[in-house]
Amino acid sequence: MDAYAPIYQLDLGMAHPRVFVGSRELVNEMADDSTYTKFTHRLHKEMRPVFGDGLFSAESTDKAWWKAHRLLVPAFGPIGLSKMFDDIIFPAKNRQDLSAQLVLKLDRFGPEHEIECIEDMARLTFDTIGLCAFGYRFNEFYSKEPHPFMKQLKESIVESGKRSNRPELLNQFYYRDEQHRQENIANMRDLCKKIIRDRDEHPKPDAKDLLNVMLNGVDRETGEKLGVENVIYQIPTLLGGGYETTGATLCFIYYFLCNNPDKLRRAQQEVDEIVGDKVLSYDMLRNLKYLDACMKESLRLQHPVSLLTRFAIKDTVLGGKYFIKKGQMVSGIWRHFHRDPKVWGDDADEFRPERMLDVNFKELPPNSWKPFGDGLRACIGRGFAEQEILINMAMTLQKFDVEQVNPDYRLQLTGQMGVKPVDFKIRVRRRPNRSLMLGIPGGGASQLQDKEPAAARQKQPRAQQQQQQQEQDNKGSVDSSINKPVSVFFGGNMGTSESLVQALSRSAPIFGLDLINIQDLDTATKNKTLPAANPLVIIIPSYEGRPPDNAKKFVAWIEQMASKGEKLPPGTKFAVFGVGNSDWTHTFHKVPRMVDDTLAKIGAERIMDAGFANVKRDLIGPWEAWSEQLCMTLSGTTEKNEKANITDRLGLDVRIEKNNLNALPQALGGEHMSTGIVVVNRELADTSVGAAKRHVEVRLPAGTEYKAGDYLVVQARNPDTTVSRAMRRFSLSAEDVMSVPSSNKDFIPTHPIAVEHFLRSSVELAQPITSRQLATLATYSPPGSPEHTRLEEMQTAYQALLDARYSILDVLEEVPLLPLPFGVYIDLLLPLTPRLYSIASSPLASPGTVSLTFDLLSSPSLSGHGTFSGVASSHLSTRRLPGSPLSCAVRATKLPFRLPASPLTPIIMLAAGSGIAPMRAFCQERAAILQKGGKLGPAVLYFGCRHPDRDFLYREELEAWEAMGVVQVVGCFSRPDGMGDDGKKGGRWVPDA
Repeated sequence: MDAYAPIYQLDLGMAHPRVFVGSRELVNEMADDSTYTKFTHRLHKEMRPVFGDGLFSAESTDKAWWKAHRLLVPAFGPIGLSKMFDDIIFPAKNRQDLSAQLVLKLDRFGPEHEIECIEDMARLTFDTIGLCAFGYRFNEFYSKEPHPFMKQLKESIVESGKRSNRPELLNQFYYRDEQHRQENIANMRDLCKKIIRDRDEHPKPDAKDLLNVMLNGVDRETGEKLGVENVIYQIPTLLGGGYETTGATLCFIYYFLCNNPDKLRRAQQEVDEIVGDKVLSYDMLRNLKYLDACMKESLRLQHPVSLLTRFAIKDTVLGGKYFIKKGQMVSGIWRHFHRDPKVWGDDADEFRPERMLDVNFKELPPNSWKPFGDGLRACIGRGFAEQEILINMAMTLQKFDVEQVNPDYRLQLTGQMGVKPVDFKIRVRRRPNRSLMLGIPGGGASQLQDKEPAAARQKQPRAQQQQQQQEQDNKGSVDSSINKPVSVFFGGNMGTSESLVQALSRSAPIFGLDLINIQDLDTATKNKTLPAANPLVIIIPSYEGRPPDNAKKFVAWIEQMASKGEKLPPGTKFAVFGVGNSDWTHTFHKVPRMVDDTLAKIGAERIMDAGFANVKRDLIGPWEAWSEQLCMTLSGTTEKNEKANITDRLGLDVRIEKNNLNALPQALGGEHMSTGIVVVNRELADTSVGAAKRHVEVRLPAGTEYKAGDYLVVQARNPDTTVSRAMRRFSLSAEDVMSVPSSNKDFIPTHPIAVEHFLRSSVELAQPITSRQLATLATYSPPGSPEHTRLEEMQTAYQALLDARYSILDVLEEVPLLPLPFGVYIDLLLPLTPRLYSIASSPLASPGTVSLTFDLLSSPSLSGHGTFSGVASSHLSTRRLPGSPLSCAVRATKLPFRLPASPLTPIIMLAAGSGIAPMRAFCQERAAILQKGGKLGPAVLYFGCRHPDRDFLYREELEAWEAMGVVQVVGCFSRPDGMGDDGKKGGRWVPDA
């Protein structure tokens, strides 16, 4: 890689040459799950006799892999790790703890003893996994030689790796090696069976280990257990996947610390400040920031594994110029892309843990540091390994001064599957005033304090208070045992109406309302009838003055009834909530108003006046106020009782875990998104006279068709800066994983997903805060506190906040000490909806590829918090490398917005700025017709922009078409001489022309 950086390929006789990359930029492209994935390959095949259908060697599509994954991910999460912590630190059944065993051994041998670092660290990690995962002690520190299982596992892994590198035919001649491997496998299986049999014969229902989870846990999806055979394979899988890599990492950490005495002193100082002479506790770990940084920096400089490998799932282009074939293997070399000077600077080869501290670490570009793998098959035991490393570092530095035996030693590596140091030896000397049993559970000067003091136990968490309040409220005016049925019919193309339905389905039961029938309007009324036995709630938007796609038949049906003077059955009761965008001035709320009026005309009875929201300004505020009144009207409850219920039920049970999982499915707003490929991304106009404007061309998936006048739906993404702000506010890291065990919101993940990905791809972070949301934040501030005072001031001046488009995040940043739970925050957010762009090309000229024209929205936020960036335009602007994927879908226009059937029909077109997109498509189509020998009628385009030389979009193209006779272009320039848009000095607009 040093010679051919950043990419080279080797022809190893496989179907395709193997590609190796060494830069962060190329690895970042590899991380795109729509283009690359992690397949099992020949190495995994050769490992199958050792690990069977365990997590390492089973295919991701195997039912057994998914069952084990779903069961074990929570066990390796924060709650599971806290339960296993005691087994790493504290005595179990009156036997000395594992980490203390190593510390006592090092102390016993004295300051002159030379410690073979990799041997002791490997024994520690092997024994730790055995005890914490399976409740089995290998007693590595009580025998001169490693436990036979450790030796058998190591030999089996090494031989399997050798077999994967040999030609199949050649392996037949290594029959003695294979015979020895099979003997090792048989012996390991015998011990695994014994471990399981002992647990069956002597159950430990209170054990906090993984063996209980694997033997007794029931998969929530299938309702099945793993089965004994699968557990037999998971035991060597978890041991083999963790002990050598973690042991090697500990060695690398001590190597770098010994060679950087100033860093070693700072690490030891932190241990003295946080742990002191006490026994290390679980709560102390999170405060060992510098030790954590040392661990991260060591993993950056020297990873215990060499390659991060993925496979292309389709033909693609890497780095804008390297063609990668479907099925081709691409491997990132950790040692190189973790030292990319573009990310880490000129001192990338130096050990500097400060770059891994919170602030610096969070500002790293995506996929700069990824030592625990990638995607769904990332290291499941990451949190366990990190905890194990920090424990060893803290206990060692608490008690000892550490030095390298040979001051001139420079790191030498060896290994088959992974790498580890050769001949790296250290000495440890007990620090002054440190007793033999200091820091050892049961023997130190200070014992571990009760992790939950009486005062803390007496203080109930808010969730528990909410539950008790709910029980009290249920005894109030609403009889929760008697539910009133309600039907909810909705329409919408963007998912907004569905998000409001979900909000209603969450709040209605509080009032004793049961949403028994939730359907889209066309499906619900296909038999041309409305429910008369129970109230009906209709949520419907207006798109350019027309109904959404799934409400067209409904609207046509009620209009037809009204025109014929027909009536609905007596007793039909309804309420309408309308959604619209004030940009469409003449059709704003046209459809919901028409539905409300028409239903009344055909005999239905209004429950209450229709409600309306403007998505351009404030969607949630009007909805909350209207739906609150609706629920109270239907249930007969009072405002006071309702508010007591609603306020205390905010929030989701969010579980945050340390891991790295794959992305959400590509589906938003009820619309399936496909993956297009960006082939062109160029600037049309800079910011000298307005917002920058760009032209993007997207190659659509095979078989996708479009017409001039259609839209491209683009899956938006929140900008990295906004996502980073949200994660920083809640002290989350890029590797944290979240899940919500139970939610009736479709966009809330019930399966583990990276928090960063969820915030970027699933929720609206920049929507203006509503008055109800502001009041909710105030409930989390103690009365009389500065936060409470500030939030009260904001409520008084709410209109000013709305005018400045303050988001929830903006408000939270002004009250940084407000103890708002993350679950409440995301429960307040709306789902991130796709954005529509008019297609700027014609399939006659550009089949299979669409063009987009858009303003790049980026300006200082009106709230004063950072920069406001359009979630779709900013995402599109970043897809600049040819081959970049883009989640999108073609949506046919439902309006008569097409070229006339006869090309001879005269046409007048009006456009301004990036609104020229569909007009360009029409002109391009007319040019294609003309080039094929067709005849055209006259056409004129009135196009408005600011300056003829700065933002006259597609000027050369339009002039060429004008010369061909395709269209006559009339330019209208509001700033031809650089003056303002007030019309002075010759400015002209399209209406003037």
